[in-house]
Amino acid sequence: MSNFENAQNLNNPELNAAKVQADVSAGKKLEGKITPKELEELKTEEGKNQEPKKQRLSPEGQLKNLEGEMETQQQEMNILTKYIKETKGQLNKIREELGLPPLDKEEPPSIFLEKDRLKKLKAKQEALEKQKEDLISQQEKEQLIRKEKEKILQEKLDELFKEFEALNPRDFESILKSGQTPEKRNIESKSMGSLDPEVAQPLAKAFKEGIKLLPKILEASPELLKKFDEVLTEEATKRVDKKLEEEKQKIRREQKEEKPKELNLEEEPKIFEDEIPPSEVSPEETNPAEGGSAKRPKV
Repeated sequence: MSNFENAQNLNNPELNAAKVQADVSAGKKLEGKITPKELEELKTEEGKNQEPKKQRLSPEGQLKNLEGEMETQQQEMNILTKYIKETKGQLNKIREELGLPPLDKEEPPSIFLEKDRLKKLKAKQEALEKQKEDLISQQEKEQLIRKEKEKILQEKLDELFKEFEALNPRDFESILKSGQTPEKRNIESKSMGSLDPEVAQPLAKAFKEGIKLLPKILEASPELLKKFDEVLTEEATKRVDKKLEEEKQKIRREQKEEKPKELNLEEEPKIFEDEIPPSEVSPEETNPAEGGSAKRPKV
């Protein structure tokens, strides 16, 4: 607001009163529409009615709740944005009728407070976006670890079946019947360590029937993954972390290679042997009509 307008308002109490009343009136809720304050009260009331969830949600459940919260907050931001725009439009219309200039940098409290709330909501929305990205990234990593665990277990089974193949018929038949050696000892596998009878027996049966792929074996022994879960998870996590780091390094190298070389402005342009810099060419040398030449005369 200009200094001239400030002086005008100070000297005109009636105009001051009219301006204040106009700002207050236009700052009230628009007829038939919910105001941001009412929306906040409604959200608070709904929050009181909801019982706190004690059970820890799965990553999928966390993501669903997060997306719901982001959607609700986006709706509130839309309402606030529309409210600010309409309120400012009404204020400018009233100011125009009063012969006052439209609002520029100066804003009445009714708009200033709502814009401050909108700014905070946007910051919170950005934080939720980051939280969502981290959650998705964690889910993707967990999925990679699950796949890697299955791959590792398949590798171990392949080695175990080679060990079965090298056994003499008597030892293998004992494992097939009881899950133990003829001496009633557990199988000691180089690839899978000590195997309990309830693990060794179905694996020996799968080997005899020619079932060597993990999905088919898990149909008959669904608890197999759980029995080796701790060891598999540790090894799979190391592999996945290593692959992700290698992928990051690869992306960094590619970005570095694709980055255009910056022009060295301090480097002077190269002058070929027969080329004369423009600053050293005399008028006589550059005028063909007088027998001049654009090349430096050899001394």
